[in-house]
Amino acid sequence: MEKYVEIYNAFGKDKPIEEQPQYHMNCAEVLLRSANEKYDLNLPPESFRMLQGFGAGFYSEKTCGAFSGSLAALGALYTEERPSDQAKMTRAAKLLVEEFEKEFGSLDCDYIKKHHRDEVAACNPVKLRAGQVFDRVVAALEKE
Repeated sequence: MEKYVEIYNAFGKDKPIEEQPQYHMNCAEVLLRSANEKYDLNLPPESFRMLQGFGAGFYSEKTCGAFSGSLAALGALYTEERPSDQAKMTRAAKLLVEEFEKEFGSLDCDYIKKHHRDEVAACNPVKLRAGQVFDRVVAALEKE
């Protein structure tokens, strides 16, 4: 996922500096877009717009957007049509929580920003590491 996260982190950086904020993608959107590319999820464009409110921990520094975007991507990968027991998605969600907390010490945006955000690169390193967590979760689930 790193390759795709880096592409979306840089999205719009070729534009004039005053226009760059218009192209910024939040952590949730970057993770969902990256998973969409890597895992061929074929998500429609409105899927990404739905994640706008998840940036910066719901714009309240609550649950990390990178976590939320990752969970949405796992839903696209593992949620089955109904009727279903949804066992694989349940396992995916629990494993993502476990691995994300192991990696960052919390799911909370405020905590993650204080301990893992870079002064220059902002949350870009967090998004890269969240992508690695996502790949580990998928790899573990595929071994089951």
